[in-house]
Formats: sequence, structure tokens, C-alpha cells
Amino acid sequence: MKLNHNKQGFSLTELIVVLAVLAVLIAILIAGLARAREYARIASCLSNLHQLSLAALSYAQHNQGALPSDYQTPGGYWYKEITPYDNNIAANAICPDAATPSDGVGSATTAWGPVNPAGPYGWLQGTTSSYGLNNFVDPGGTIPGIASLGELTLGGNQTYQQIAQGALTSATGITTSGDVSIYGNLRAGGSIDTSGNFYISGTETPNMPDLQPPSVATIFQTIQSTDNPTPISGNTTVINFNNNPYQIINGDFSPNGQIQIIGSGTLLVSGSVDVSSWFPANGTGTANINLVCLGSINFSGQVNINGGIYAGTGLTLSGKYNLGGVLVSDGALADTGSGTYSQKPPPSFDPRAGGRDLLDSQPLFADSIWVDGSPAANDPVPANIQLGDQSLNANDQMGRFCIDRHLGQINVSFTDGSAHTVPLAQLWQLNWSGSFRSQNVVVP
Repeated sequence: MKLNHNKQGFSLTELIVVLAVLAVLIAILIAGLARAREYARIASCLSNLHQLSLAALSYAQHNQGALPSDYQTPGGYWYKEITPYDNNIAANAICPDAATPSDGVGSATTAWGPVNPAGPYGWLQGTTSSYGLNNFVDPGGTIPGIASLGELTLGGNQTYQQIAQGALTSATGITTSGDVSIYGNLRAGGSIDTSGNFYISGTETPNMPDLQPPSVATIFQTIQSTDNPTPISGNTTVINFNNNPYQIINGDFSPNGQIQIIGSGTLLVSGSVDVSSWFPANGTGTANINLVCLGSINFSGQVNINGGIYAGTGLTLSGKYNLGGVLVSDGALADTGSGTYSQKPPPSFDPRAGGRDLLDSQPLFADSIWVDGSPAANDPVPANIQLGDQSLNANDQMGRFCIDRHLGQINVSFTDGSAHTVPLAQLWQLNWSGSFRSQNVVVP
């Protein structure tokens, strides 16, 4: 048999081509595997957010429908509040794409926390998470402590403290003068004019649409028709709530400084209220009373009340006071007095008592560089979407969520318990709050 000695192997060129093809195929395979791993991490993150939302909804079922909070409360903030409802909170609070702690504000690739216990955010001590709460679902987030349909005027010597976001709200406008300190935010349907020795720890948001306090007349009529209040005289010197927590005065109420309050409850007044002396009687401490009045309320004396004060036609504070609760006026609200006000949750008859009415598919938790955020429609796109807004600017809180964590997207969970991946530009299309107006933005 004759052998063929002319058969040739691969040429160098052919070998190079084969190797190049293999390199391309390997690169494609590696990229595909990397993308597959990223999609697996995205799925894991979505699962985490879904579990957090379920825990928050379970928390709400045990707290009169109120979702967790975005700030320190006696029960803690959202992470601590939902911990009893999530048996794996430490793992579920960490996104696989941002698992490394940052020792402060996070980024697209790092988690926020832990924080310096001696710093202003010391209440976050010991916590690390890749997610933040939408402040607008917090039960104290936009429920105003002070709300008026008419002009809100602050012109005395007041301190408004322990107030959640949106604490002082007027559907008309807000004017301040004198010595006023506000530890919260101002919101107005019209202008906000601040002067005098004025201090505010929050933000001022004028020209907001659709701001309106709850109807005092509706609240009055609801209590009258459903809670069977006991009629008492407008000249009474003792209000005893032990037998019935609801009492009603048909007419005006002008206590002369000797009024004593026994127990706690709600007083309805069909006329007006005028307090020119002590309320309650001097030396008897603070009255635990909700006051719902169809007419006007004028406090020109010394008033010590823990409870909601609701005025149908106008509320005036011109004396000294120590108030804890909510102040609502369907007319103007003028505070030219001197004292301290601390917001407390609305009483059960207030429609806001169980937390605000949630919007359909409202964001609840999302990938974030910080514990919380209150996005506004006019917030700009962060200059660096890897970092977000590291300054935690109160006027640019969308920058806490607009980060390139998942291929130009973030994961968001909603109040219906679902969780979805949302492109960054579409964050400006979500229903963050009732006053949020969607915007079209371009994200690089």
C-alpha cells in the first residue's frame, strides 16, 4: 500500500482563527454566565423585598392598619418594628448586589450602616440594610399635626417638636413671625412666608395641590350619631368621662378657670369655645381630652391638653399652652401665644388614626442608599447613579433610590405585597404619595 505523504495539518492562520473563535465563544459564555448570575441576584433581591413587605403588612394587621415608621419611635423604626414578623430579617434586609456595609451612607454596590452611635443617626446603631422605606407610607409621615383650611399664622413664641414630616399644613398659606421653632416640615397650598426669629429643621413646600384638613363637621356628626354622647351643661365645672367617654355641650362653652376633668374622653361642643383662664383648673395638671367644636375655639388663657383639638370655623391660640395631640381647623388657625406643642397620633375617630389611606401599588421598600426617603416629582437625577445622593439632601430624596444597582434598574416592593424591577427613569412614574405628579426624566 502506498502512503499519501502530501496530507497537511492545520496552518498557523487556521489555528489562530480557531483560537479566536473559541475566545469569542468563551467570552460570550462568561458574559452570559455573569448576566445569569446577576439575574439570580436580582431574583434574590426581589424575594427579600417581597418578604419585607409581607412582614410590614403583618405588622400593620397588628397595629390598626398602620405600616412601619421611618423614624425613631418608642417601638423603633421600620427595621426593628417588622423584626418580630420576619424570622430572617438580617438576611432579607441585604441585597446580594450590595451586601458590604459602608459604615454610613450606602451606594449602588454597598449597604448603608452601621452608623456611629454617637452621631445624629445613632438610633440606627447595629443595623445594616440595602433597602429603604418610602416615607409616605409611614403612619406619621404626612399626617399633619397641625392642619388648617384657612391661613396658618404663627406669630408668638412657640416650639413645635417631635413632629413627623408634613407636620404643619395649610390648604391656603403659612405666615410666621416672632420666635418660632419647628422640628418638622411646612406644607401649604399657597405661599409660605417666614420671618422673625424662625428656625425649621425640615423643609418648606409651598403651592402643593389638594391639601385639605379632615372635615370637623363630619367628625362631629359621626361621633354624635354613633357614640351616644351624654349631654352636659355649658356651665359645668366638672367633666367626668368615667361613665361615658363621650360628652356633648349643646351651645357655647366658656369655662371660668375652675373646670376639672376626670378620666379621659371626647367633648363635643355645638357652639364656640372660649377659654380665658386655666384649662383645666390651676394645679390639676394636664387634661386628657379631645375637643371637637362646630364653632370657633379661642384659647387666651393657660391651656394644658393632651388630645386632639378640632375647630369648625377657626382656632386661635393667644395665651400660654402645653399641647400634645393634633390641631385641626376648618377655618384659619392663628397661634400668637407662647408654649410647646408635640404631635401625637390622631384619636380613633379621626379618619387618619389608622394611618393614611394608601394608594394602589404604592412603593413600600426599595433598593436604597439610606434607611428611608421621601421622593418628590421635581427631584433631579443624581449626577452619579453609582453613588446616588450621598449628602442625603432633604430636597433631593429620589437620589437615595435612583442608583444603578441592577443593570440600570432597582427593585421595588409595593403595598400590595408584590415586588418588581423598575428602570431608573420610571421611578418618576410611580405613585410615591398622593401629591406626587409623574415626570419624564432622562437617566444617563
